[in-house]
Amino acid sequence: MSVTIKDVAKRAGVSISTVSKCINGGNVLEPKRSEIFRAIDELNYKVNPLARGMKTKKTRTIGVLIPNLKDYYGVSILTSVSQFMYEKNYSTIVCDYHFFEDHSNNAKEKIDFLLDYQVDGIIMQPIGVKSSDFTRIRKEKVPLVFVDLEDEENYCDSVVIDNESITYEVIKHIMDNGHKNIALITGGSGVATTDDRVAGYIRALQEGGIPFRPEYVFKESVNEESGYAGMKSFMALEQPPTAVFAAGHDLMSGSLLYVADNNLNIPNDISFVGFENLEVAKIYNPKLTIGIQPMEKIARVASDMLFERMSGTYMGVARKRKVDTMIEYGASVKKIN
Repeated sequence: MSVTIKDVAKRAGVSISTVSKCINGGNVLEPKRSEIFRAIDELNYKVNPLARGMKTKKTRTIGVLIPNLKDYYGVSILTSVSQFMYEKNYSTIVCDYHFFEDHSNNAKEKIDFLLDYQVDGIIMQPIGVKSSDFTRIRKEKVPLVFVDLEDEENYCDSVVIDNESITYEVIKHIMDNGHKNIALITGGSGVATTDDRVAGYIRALQEGGIPFRPEYVFKESVNEESGYAGMKSFMALEQPPTAVFAAGHDLMSGSLLYVADNNLNIPNDISFVGFENLEVAKIYNPKLTIGIQPMEKIARVASDMLFERMSGTYMGVARKRKVDTMIEYGASVKKIN
């Protein structure tokens, strides 16, 4: 005979309702909580998610939707979110959505897929997604949290970094080392992340009395190919920049590939600051200066916000949280006169 929740309650010395509350993510204090999980392990009790979902209207699953499973940002967030939600007794269903040649995507299809599986909430990186794609989410009142981009309609919670400030600080650091010809490689036009980074770049130049040169800003995509193409375009200019900030993990990788292919030396031939790719920054010789966004903290804040919505502990207006970034200094910016 299979083990029941009644057996667990008897072994743990608590009520059935307390066991139910515990395994469904409710707040059960110690030592009762430990006793319940000890009983679950000893009896090898298995929760039937289908039966629980039919009874509670909750499946104890969340969806994580990102644009590309090869993208460093999305995968980093996904990994931490999955860990944090597991601590709250939630499983994670992962989806990516694809972009097509006409710049459309199948985000709505993937959202419908998650809703068909009756996820209790969704964390999403909403690149190039239309407002109409969220019609069903709103109708079914499924909690939604954005990462990387804010919700301009103030419908759902969001967690972002201050992209303008981190870019401003990086460019100011480069300027403090005597550079005036400074270039920026960032994502595609029309994306808030890109717009904020360009704004920080321009603000730093203006405060330093340096004229803005459009040819020193490369905006295409956030992949390695764009990083490579951006460096190539800069080096082909009649007056190439003396320093470049590649404002993205894959942009940084592509830029460094161009540097290697063309036997350029950092910082003697070109000063360089990267973003996010801390592993490469540490092993590169010389160590690279890099802007860092705290992926784990972003994931933690997003997970907590989603859990508060799903558990009903917060039912208020949409919240926008900005997580602080930092610069880890290396030796990749040359001091010039």
